[in-house]
Amino acid sequence: MIRLLFIVPYPELEQIVKRVLDNHPQHQELSADIKVIRVEDTPPRLTKGYDAVIARGYSARKAAAAYVNVPTIGLSISGYDIIRAVQECKERFHPKRVALCGLFGQMYETEDIFRLLGIQGEVFSAMGHEELPGIMDQVLASGCDAVIGGYSAVTLARQRGLPAVVIRTGEVPVLQSVNEAIRTVQQLRREQITSQMYKTVIYSAKDGICFVDAAGVIRVRNRVIQEMNRGISLMGRPLKEALPYLYPTFCSVLQAQQPSEGKILMIPGTKTTVSVQCSPVIATGSISGAVFHLTDITMIQELEGQIRRKLSGRGLKARYTFDDIIHRSEIIRQTIKAAKRYAASDSNVIIIGETGTGKELFAQSIHNASRRKNGPFVAINCAALPENLLESELFGHVEGAFTGAVRGGKMGLFEQAHGGTLLLDEITEISPSTQSKLLRVLQERQVRRIGDDKVIDVDARIISCTNRSISNLLSQGKFRRDLMYRLDILRLFLPPLRDREGDVELLFCHLLGSLCRQWDIEMPRIDPEALLLLNQYRFDGNIRELRSIAERVLSLSDGGCVTQRAMGEALYPRDVEPGPEEALLSAAALPRPGADEPRRIRQALAECGGSRTGAALLLGIDRSTLWRRMRKYGIT
Repeated sequence: MIRLLFIVPYPELEQIVKRVLDNHPQHQELSADIKVIRVEDTPPRLTKGYDAVIARGYSARKAAAAYVNVPTIGLSISGYDIIRAVQECKERFHPKRVALCGLFGQMYETEDIFRLLGIQGEVFSAMGHEELPGIMDQVLASGCDAVIGGYSAVTLARQRGLPAVVIRTGEVPVLQSVNEAIRTVQQLRREQITSQMYKTVIYSAKDGICFVDAAGVIRVRNRVIQEMNRGISLMGRPLKEALPYLYPTFCSVLQAQQPSEGKILMIPGTKTTVSVQCSPVIATGSISGAVFHLTDITMIQELEGQIRRKLSGRGLKARYTFDDIIHRSEIIRQTIKAAKRYAASDSNVIIIGETGTGKELFAQSIHNASRRKNGPFVAINCAALPENLLESELFGHVEGAFTGAVRGGKMGLFEQAHGGTLLLDEITEISPSTQSKLLRVLQERQVRRIGDDKVIDVDARIISCTNRSISNLLSQGKFRRDLMYRLDILRLFLPPLRDREGDVELLFCHLLGSLCRQWDIEMPRIDPEALLLLNQYRFDGNIRELRSIAERVLSLSDGGCVTQRAMGEALYPRDVEPGPEEALLSAAALPRPGADEPRRIRQALAECGGSRTGAALLLGIDRSTLWRRMRKYGIT
């Protein structure tokens, strides 16, 4: 709903306004109050909430000055309105000379109108209604014997004994003013929504954000950046004075009119380390300022330091070999066979597989079976660190490269992996900027530390890991093809646990035994029906999920036996909404697991009307597994 206030000088105009509003196409969206008052009586403030005010002449000027937070739309006087008033004055009073009194902006073309109507006239402009008494003295002195003008001017003329005619506003100007008010209010509302959206984004952000105008003054800041800087006042202060450590970056961004590369700085007077991004704000071809984005990486740096110390403590050595890969399935046997062939090569390898399939286990095994086994094995999760810190970790930096840099500089992971293997886990998560730098290192086999002017030769084999589809990433442009050509020379796919027939039970027993030794308890007996239930589970989390289930089963079991019930509770823990997997536990109509399997399959198909998908769900097995067993038993 759009709420309008009309201020009109005479009752006849009130009726015209009502008629226009009643017939307006958007009348159901309009709520209007119409007040017939003189300009002198215009209230100094609004007592109700209006979206716009529409007034004429001096009333519009006074309303615009008084109601600064509400847009005022001027009700214009058309040339036709003036012609009508002059003609009425001519017919009623037969004047020799007519004076037109009003606002300067509404007096255009009046002299041409006088000439066309064959009457002598003179225009007397008054910028405010306070000037009207003096204007009326000029009218009398000029010899004019009639007046046309606004309601205030006509009232004053009649008091001086002069015949006068009010210039009345027609329906067309009223309609135009209503349409203009609607457009103005709608535009203001859109701007308010946009403004509120930006405020919400800025003030709800967990990182520090501030906008600095072209003169170097802080105009917008959120609570986070103020707290980062010991709570000092920032709004309206020069950046050079309030946050001097950001000023050099601001100057370089304004000069280059390009975003700055991320910098790592320590805020003076604090122990807070931040990653600083600065981007110029360019509008209509000129720069109006810059936006700073500060991310607190203090905790990440501490975590990174702990990880690095742990890596150094164990000598950057790979712990696992192919002998540690527990399996019985043919598919894993073939995978290990391929991995051993890859180990004999020195080409880069990319390992693809779902989460929890053992990608790092295979990476370490490949390293320990390669000619580089006596060299270092260095691993990093590319998704665990922000872009700036990841670059520092990969390529290293020299002393003084940035505020907070390690004294004496730091060796990057490429240098640490020299003569050995560098494992880049979750490689597909790195940014385009880091992808470009990584590509250059792989092409040149040289690394340049951040802040350094020389290159260092490196010889490290790259093993990458990802759980995402490479073809999809390349087709969507989210990963550089030329970099993938360097990484994806030898590809090793690790099958999910659900495709490893016979491995689930073997791995479960191994994990259960390890937990029993860890907890110093006796290995429980396992009910065959519990194992059947385990083998029918999907294991979306693969071996990592299997270990959690083994630990859960061990906690739920009592009496030294893993029962079917305990296994069911471990595999399908209660949730607010039961999942479709629980159909297996509630399928009481089927023969018990361990009974005649062909009979169970036939009854499941009958229960589901012949649907293989429904029968597989009821039996708790994959559709492909159901199909193989149907073929085995000759079930059609």
